[in-house]
Amino acid sequence: MWSMLKVTKLPIYCSRRFSNTCQQNRILKMKMENLNLNDSSNARRLKQKAHDRLLKLRNFLAMDICNHASKEFEMENITHAVVLNNTTFLRQPKPIENYRFFATKSNTNVNDSIFPLNDTVSQPPLESVSEDQPLLKIYHKFPHPKNILHNFFTILSEELKDKNLKIEPIYKSEEIKKGVMMWTASYNLKWPVEMKITARATSKKLASTKAASDAINFLQKHNKISTEGMPLIYHEREIKKLTKKKETVINLDKTVVDLLTNITQVFDKDLKPLVESTNFKVDNLLEDETEYKSHNLKIPNYLGIQAYMAKEKIKLPITDFKDSFIQLLSKHNCIIVEGKPGCGKSSRVPQYILESWIHQDREALCRIAVTQPRRIAAISLANRVSNERDEPVGHIVGYQVRLQANFQAKTGRIVYCTTGILLRHLQTDPLLRKFSHIVLDEAHERDVNTDLLMNLLKRALNENKNLKLVVMSATINAQAFSDYFNGAPVFNVPGFTFPIKKYFLEHLPVNCPKTLSMCKQDKPQIIHEEVKQLIQYIHETKPPGAILVFLPGWEDLTKLEKLLNRNNDSAVYLLHSKLKDSEQYRIFSKPPPGIRKIILTTNIAETSITIDDVVYVIDTGIHKDNIFDNDKGINVVDNAWISKASANQRTGRAGRCQAGEAFHMYSVEKFEEMTNYTPPKILTTSLTKVVLDSKVYSNNMNACQFLNNLITPPEEIAIQRAVEELKQLELLDQDEHLTPLGRTLINFQLEPCLAKTLVNGVLFKCTTPIVDIITLFSAESGVFGSVTLTGKDALKRVKSQYSSTSDHLALMRLYEKWLELKESENQDVVEQFCRQTNMVSHKLDFLNKLVNINLNYLHTELYHAMPISDQFSDNDELVKAVLYSGTGTVLEHRNWDIVKNRLKTNVNVLVTRHNHKATISPESVNFKRKKFPSNFLVYINETRSNIRRTTIVRECSLIPTISVLLFNSNELEILKDNLSDDDIKENLVILSLKGTKLQFLCNKEHAELLIYSKAAIQESYKYLVHQLTYANEDITDFLMAWEKVLQNIDMILSLSKVN
Repeated sequence: MWSMLKVTKLPIYCSRRFSNTCQQNRILKMKMENLNLNDSSNARRLKQKAHDRLLKLRNFLAMDICNHASKEFEMENITHAVVLNNTTFLRQPKPIENYRFFATKSNTNVNDSIFPLNDTVSQPPLESVSEDQPLLKIYHKFPHPKNILHNFFTILSEELKDKNLKIEPIYKSEEIKKGVMMWTASYNLKWPVEMKITARATSKKLASTKAASDAINFLQKHNKISTEGMPLIYHEREIKKLTKKKETVINLDKTVVDLLTNITQVFDKDLKPLVESTNFKVDNLLEDETEYKSHNLKIPNYLGIQAYMAKEKIKLPITDFKDSFIQLLSKHNCIIVEGKPGCGKSSRVPQYILESWIHQDREALCRIAVTQPRRIAAISLANRVSNERDEPVGHIVGYQVRLQANFQAKTGRIVYCTTGILLRHLQTDPLLRKFSHIVLDEAHERDVNTDLLMNLLKRALNENKNLKLVVMSATINAQAFSDYFNGAPVFNVPGFTFPIKKYFLEHLPVNCPKTLSMCKQDKPQIIHEEVKQLIQYIHETKPPGAILVFLPGWEDLTKLEKLLNRNNDSAVYLLHSKLKDSEQYRIFSKPPPGIRKIILTTNIAETSITIDDVVYVIDTGIHKDNIFDNDKGINVVDNAWISKASANQRTGRAGRCQAGEAFHMYSVEKFEEMTNYTPPKILTTSLTKVVLDSKVYSNNMNACQFLNNLITPPEEIAIQRAVEELKQLELLDQDEHLTPLGRTLINFQLEPCLAKTLVNGVLFKCTTPIVDIITLFSAESGVFGSVTLTGKDALKRVKSQYSSTSDHLALMRLYEKWLELKESENQDVVEQFCRQTNMVSHKLDFLNKLVNINLNYLHTELYHAMPISDQFSDNDELVKAVLYSGTGTVLEHRNWDIVKNRLKTNVNVLVTRHNHKATISPESVNFKRKKFPSNFLVYINETRSNIRRTTIVRECSLIPTISVLLFNSNELEILKDNLSDDDIKENLVILSLKGTKLQFLCNKEHAELLIYSKAAIQESYKYLVHQLTYANEDITDFLMAWEKVLQNIDMILSLSKVN
């Protein structure tokens, strides 16, 4: 006799239909308990109903519940069960591929056929359908296989424009025995091949689900469906066929052919003999270190003992350690000072050194260089120390930063300078013989210049026994620095800060739900409204005191400034390197009574800068991370979490001069996840300029060997990439030694490719516009004020008035217009022009100085074998072509795209040289351009945004195809493969630029002409570079012939102008 049925509810999140089934079985159970099971008709009827119920129950358990509860199952390693008459159906927790159900029998006699473990009705064999993948695996990946399959073929029919591809299931039913129905569901597929897929099950829905799953399984096996359920329509070769571009065909008209022929004829007759007779071999370009150039710093006058005594108006923690510090330094040529924030090391240590000199050996040289990573720190410290000594800045204590100095050589003893300034000294004075002491402050920041300085100073210490070095920081790993400097002693100075109350996100006095949610994500971002809310709380509830807010970047500063400027009882100041020095100094000013000072800053305020009235610090915990991707060759800019060391430094800003409070807008858990220290920048930056400069510092030492001597060496693959790039630029030879051009370009404070572009401007006689463009677009600060999204559109309109196709020409002409107005000496007109164009006058002044410096470098660093000229500066296409000759970076336009394996036509897509999709920013004149008269756009700067998942280009210029062919530094070659029969019949060949993916279809004779004429230009170029950077011979005859070549190039590009 059939025993009583018992059903227990599953302890999981059930779907509604499964819950309904459970409820129905509970009702069935109660009915059975009240029935006489000897009544055979009732027993059979209820037994059959129970059978049907349990079949459905098992199917739902296998498909619905496993899918919806799989995450809970995997998290909780427990077994869920259905107890059926003491027979328990168990679910195995892991893995998903093995989801099965099995029976554990009790001693009770049970008819197992009533509870089948698998369908007793087998599915008809299908030759085209693989049975290898279990149904549940498909169902787990695609929880709704019918919807996925129907959507798949709907998209496919739209893409291939064939309505017959859409599908619907066909159903049939049959009664296999009395009261038991079986359903058959079929799909007739017409893609990728015509076939019929059929499945059978005990319900209509289950049959169609199984058939859809089998169809998806087939599509997966043949790589026709993506993980998102989208159709993968095209193979790679099909895509190539579909996307073969008509624009790649080059048609040279007769005039251009004649001009190219003229170039080859001039070369063969007048230039080639001179080139072939020249010996390009060069001698050692680097001077011996013992014969360094004399430095411009003179030995200062002696002013008497009182002039050099340390002045201490207030006592700081380091005051008690003055004598022990002086004594330790007298015994060692290098010491490490580990001074906690607020101890006074930056302002007092240089004074102690100066005072010790006057007591020990006043006849010896005493000049102390104190390096700072940022210019504002160098200037503010010089002012602070001079004020403390009651002296004018520059008299004994001064500063030197780029394009600005206040230091009197006759009387000065202590110079606060940026790390870059000291590196410039090392280029001409590698052993620093004009200095007695170097104080390397804020060493923990580990920027590129600091790491290079440590390496060079270590060598200088070994060679110059009169030099002493003090390495200082608040948060360095002192032992690591001690080990690097051969066991230098560590001098510890305890710091002093007033009591600081710290609040993390969980304990902030205001609710910040979005920030809390953000902390749990991978990519940090600023919730500006919640930062504003916290600022307002402090402002409205806390006693007087300035608020210092740390934010990642300029956009965050300006956005928050606009949110805060509605308050009349607060004054908002920004601290950023984009601002001129006088604007940055406003942060030190005292606000009027009743006005709260709010300072919005980046990590520039973490160290060295003491703002006396700061009481409250808001630390968002985020900074802007600029990492160079060596594989892609571009900068990747993203927000990133700061290190614990940075967090502690930010906290310390609140208690420098009085008790304070620090509000951290991140959780304690997030703080614990932060790295201890910020990674050294040498590991995350482009090494091209570093390797080039190292050749002078190291007397042509192998780059890997030199950089492996750093305290944290970069990866060898990154060094080799930089070396290869310098070889391609012809700045290093095959032996990795400096070429004459490379030695010349070291003095330019530009990336090597941009410095080379300046020289190219001289050779092609368009010097001034090239110098203007390179200077304007290489400066970090830019020339425009704060720009919002709507302001970017206005900026685009302003630039479009000066050029509709080129950001470079537009900005150059705006700068030239400003220069013209400035020379008229009508300041009101200049200011009005700046307001109308959103240009910032002080930024233009700064850039104008850089323009003059770069022009001066060209005059002083190049020999005068060829005069500097602007003969062809009016040819816009030549200017853009010369720009491309140095950068080698170009965007390629195409009118198609593949999105999720779907072909889109009549779209405008831009790709970089690495085949990454690029986005032009809204302020560009080429933003959302609909018509492209050329498929190539030259650009200088690109950044990769992982948040936006695209490469961003902020400035670009359309250039014609002929410019790409003639001015790319790589050679042209003819490829014989991949030609169609039609191409061969039309005498077409594939013309390729070596080392790039750029290929063109071209008439064979024209291709050969382009190859030879380009080779003629390149050989002539090589000869001129040799003369300008090394030989300096009389080349009058060559210059006359070169003039003819330039005239032909000028006409070719004029005929190819893009509008």
